[in-house]
Amino acid sequence: YTWLFLQVEKKKHCINKSLVIGEVLSTADLATGVKMGVVCWLFGGAIINLGSQVHIEKWLQPLKDLKLTGMFAMTERGHGSNVRGIQTQATYDPASQEFIIHTPCEDAEKMYIGNAMKGNDAAVFAQLIVNGELLGPHCFIVPIRDQEGNMYPGVTVIDMMHKEGLNGVDNGILVFNNIRIPKENLLDRFGSVSEDGVYQSAIKDRGARFNAMLAALTPSRIALIFQALGAMKLGLSIAIRYSHSRRQFGPKDKEEVKIIDHQTQYLRLMPHLAASLALTFTGRYAGEILDEDMCQGRNLVNNRSLQALVAGLKAYSTWENLACLQDCRECTGGMGYMMENRIPGLKCDSDVFVTFEGDNVVMLQVVVRELLAQYARQYEESPMVALLKHWSVAATDSLRTSVLAFNTETVGSLSFLLKALNYRERVLQRSLAARLYSKVMKNKEDPFSSWNSCLHHVTCLALAHIHRVTLEQFWKAVEGCPVPEDQALLKKFCLLHGTSLVYQERAWYLEHRYLTPATSVQMRNQLTDVCCSVKDDSLAVLSAFNIPDSTVHAPIAGIPCPRASWAFYPPPGQDGPRAKL
Repeated sequence: YTWLFLQVEKKKHCINKSLVIGEVLSTADLATGVKMGVVCWLFGGAIINLGSQVHIEKWLQPLKDLKLTGMFAMTERGHGSNVRGIQTQATYDPASQEFIIHTPCEDAEKMYIGNAMKGNDAAVFAQLIVNGELLGPHCFIVPIRDQEGNMYPGVTVIDMMHKEGLNGVDNGILVFNNIRIPKENLLDRFGSVSEDGVYQSAIKDRGARFNAMLAALTPSRIALIFQALGAMKLGLSIAIRYSHSRRQFGPKDKEEVKIIDHQTQYLRLMPHLAASLALTFTGRYAGEILDEDMCQGRNLVNNRSLQALVAGLKAYSTWENLACLQDCRECTGGMGYMMENRIPGLKCDSDVFVTFEGDNVVMLQVVVRELLAQYARQYEESPMVALLKHWSVAATDSLRTSVLAFNTETVGSLSFLLKALNYRERVLQRSLAARLYSKVMKNKEDPFSSWNSCLHHVTCLALAHIHRVTLEQFWKAVEGCPVPEDQALLKKFCLLHGTSLVYQERAWYLEHRYLTPATSVQMRNQLTDVCCSVKDDSLAVLSAFNIPDSTVHAPIAGIPCPRASWAFYPPPGQDGPRAKL
């Protein structure tokens, strides 16, 4: 995993390989996957994406050889999502040609820093101050410990102790007391300071420069998508295997039936299995774009659409993972509550995914800002053509809902589902743009208040966009499948995913008259029928996930873990944790 990621400056396809290995690692142990992500994707990624060749040679090679490990220090006690407002200071001293890294107050303490208790160096985001001028957040490599693990003077590290989950990751608090570091420790790809204290940057606009630095988070966010997928697939593997083996209730005087045959069971599990496939294909699609950009040496900041896609997928995949694992827990009854059956641990370990690497609601705003920028650009480039296109699409949408009557046959097609998701995204985008224009231009509201009053609309649009993309990428994967039997199976799950996405927003479609009451009922029946039709195929999908039995380690999935059983239920006369408690 480490080796693959750290080859990205040389070889193509390493990103996608590393992402997949990260997913596999996370099925074995999420804490290990996250800690490797901190060291490689965050610390290593900061060096690759924000540093120069000198920095890569100085820190990346030792990282490849595992001679040092690093951490990523961005979040502060007083500022999490609002990175622009961080308070840690990096003041340039021209006399010594050093930066002075300092924590000026309690709110500036770096928090939730992974690998804090063991790491050698930290990629620290701090406000750059040159000649008394505040130049915004920049990233610096700050030594924390020497090779023997001894803390450097002026650095304080506090263990944050136990959390809800991921306790294999040593999160800590970093405090700096006027630490002096060499001038060369500024990762200067987007901004540098000369010996006599003159700041230089090819990106003159401070906001654009800040966005360029934050683009370094794109690889770590896409890695998180795959880690969430790993947890999701493992939870589904356990719950679905259990559902195919466990029997409960049945016709009078007859054998009990498998619980997978109960409608409420397959209605809860099958849509999550379809979503995991959709996210797999969409995540790989995003990984291919990232692979190409990094292999070609293109600046990630220039690919705003990729940043938006990854931000949206991060939000959708981590929320979907939590919903999936909760249903897996409930569908496995009391047995699913036992730690030895893995699902509770997966829930605890992946819960934080929705807020780290960017809070999900903030991530959705990143998506919509790019969508609105694209919407505005078409008017700037060709105002008349864009206006005619706008009127044409709006008229078509109006005609579709007020005149055209969909018969029940069209509801069952993937074409209908794709058009429905496209329609929802278009209408939400058009109406949000109109609302914001009216508030800012006509009513003279300040931009923050206008945006804040539309946040619910913003999140709906972002998720509508991501839903549409996942279904499109799933369908492309189906069309590209070379094996007819597999293609047929994937097509059923693709239909299920699209049906589920439209059905969960049926109230909106009814409000906009895109669905009639009759077609809404048809959608519900279709969801039930497709879930029933794929429940017996679900084991084949789990087999394709290829998660080793030695990784699953869940007795209810038919794969006991003797080591875990012994730990909590030691044989008579032998000691164990429970006996000690």
